[in-house]
Amino acid sequence: MPAIRAAADAHFAALAPSTADERQRTLRGLRSATILQQEDAAEAEATLKMLRVHVADVPLDILEAACRAYCNAPGKRFFPKSAGELRTFINPLIYARQARAYRLKKLAAQAEKEEAERRRLEDDPLTPEAMAAIKAEFGLDRLGEESAAPAAGSAPLDKGVTTFGDAASSAIDSIAAE
Repeated sequence: MPAIRAAADAHFAALAPSTADERQRTLRGLRSATILQQEDAAEAEATLKMLRVHVADVPLDILEAACRAYCNAPGKRFFPKSAGELRTFINPLIYARQARAYRLKKLAAQAEKEEAERRRLEDDPLTPEAMAAIKAEFGLDRLGEESAAPAAGSAPLDKGVTTFGDAASSAIDSIAAE
């Protein structure tokens, strides 16, 4: 169980976004690995800034993998002009990690719940033998038989009693009559 919780925590930690410096360095690496389009320095800086903002939620390793995939994809020779071009490579990776993290979280919660139930049952003083003794003492082991004898000292049930509610009413009436 602790291993599942640790794995879930590690997957959630791996969803932490990259820092601004890491994004800048990674996107500059992508820029140097692709062919630059005809643009002036101000336009190039604006494109880079826009990309940094639009991938701010992406973990570093996923951003790096997406940039490598972008560079190796057929027809992707030029530096991306929009975040959507990179998101095509980012989204499947980030969604898969999120799905694993949430699945591990659910598995850890289920394991913890089952462990708590197991401990509760271990701590329960009522063993099967003790339960059989209690049932025998109160005549509950023959429940459902027509001729079930009442416990010693209790009033007998009426012959017309057919339900638990009738039995309770009959018992209350007999106590009130005393």
